[in-house]
Amino acid sequence: MQETISVGNVDIVALLDLIPPARATEDFFPDVPSSAWEPYKDEVLEKGNLQLYYGCFLARSNGKNVLVDTGIGPGPHPSRDNKKGNLINDLKRFGVDPSDVDIVVHSHLHIDHVGWNLDLTSDPPKPYFPNARYLVPRVDWDHFRKPENLINAPWVSENVIPLQSLSLMDLFEDGDSITDEITAMITPGHTPGHMVFLLDSAGEKGAITGDAIHSKVQIQEPSWSAGVDVDKSASERSRLEIIRRAVSGDLIIAAGHFHPDEHFGRIRQEGDKAKWVVA
Repeated sequence: MQETISVGNVDIVALLDLIPPARATEDFFPDVPSSAWEPYKDEVLEKGNLQLYYGCFLARSNGKNVLVDTGIGPGPHPSRDNKKGNLINDLKRFGVDPSDVDIVVHSHLHIDHVGWNLDLTSDPPKPYFPNARYLVPRVDWDHFRKPENLINAPWVSENVIPLQSLSLMDLFEDGDSITDEITAMITPGHTPGHMVFLLDSAGEKGAITGDAIHSKVQIQEPSWSAGVDVDKSASERSRLEIIRRAVSGDLIIAAGHFHPDEHFGRIRQEGDKAKWVVA
């Protein structure tokens, strides 16, 4: 299992927060008939179900520790078999204390990407990463704070909005630099403001793709969109753009929901379909 990779001078560490229960394919991809999975059942599925993983990434860039997403949080999580999150322990396994993190940047504001932002057992809540600035996509910030959206996203009220009153949060937009080697690129569809992070360092390029690609099957079938995607057409367009860039630019891709043995890879064109190739 490859847990680290370098893109030029940027070192990336794959972190695993939690392994949720496997889901039926029609549960996650409701628009995809079960028969369409037949060519991929041995390569992608586990006992006929789709197993995803809650991964995050630590990127060491320009002397900064940049944590991309914060998993689902400490738990235990009743909807995930009462499992507990492991992000902090995994960081420490690589010699990184939470106080060593300089920047926390979110690809988007879903529950499994913001869970370790704040210690909710403290009053008031305290940041798990006390020396970090928390960077939040502006478009998602505006979207999830609307009352009709916030009512269905209590984790935003708990783990994101308090960052502003604690003066820990900055908003960022498409094209903004996280460091000189990491740039945000908006990839709407999964959420309105979903971001991919493009890496460009010492002649090498890469991308941390967030939830623009949940499963490697979507590289071969980019029209397959998750049921939770707010705009499936936009989601497909975003995937196609990532695939185009990855193939033409030989990008090293970091995909957090892939199996830990396959977090890092490249996308190659094979005939009329693209395919995931583990790094």
